[in-house]
Amino acid sequence: MAKTEKKRGALLTIWLATMLILNIITALSYLLLNASIASFYPGIPLWIFYLYGLLSLANAVFVIFLFKWKKWAFFAICASAAIIFIMNIAVGIKTTAAIAGLLGPVILYLIMRPKWDLFE
Repeated sequence: MAKTEKKRGALLTIWLATMLILNIITALSYLLLNASIASFYPGIPLWIFYLYGLLSLANAVFVIFLFKWKKWAFFAICASAAIIFIMNIAVGIKTTAAIAGLLGPVILYLIMRPKWDLFE
């Protein structure tokens, strides 16, 4: 029996590529420029910025697994977004801005939904 070829589609491919690039840039920014970023937020401990960087790096890895059709990676991105939301609230980011950070996984789901059954 022949295995059917999975087709990601242009929109999902573009969205995943964008997520990958932005998460890598964000991770590098937080991990390499954390002291500079922290200087704009003197009340927030420096380790928080390392944690943001590590979560962004983890998200980049999760996106790579989405390219490999792994459904669990979507749930990992959602968990990461929830952790980041809680961290944002804890450090005093406005609730509306923290909620806006949850839009990425929502958009990802809406784009993935037509292809959901192709993910393992």
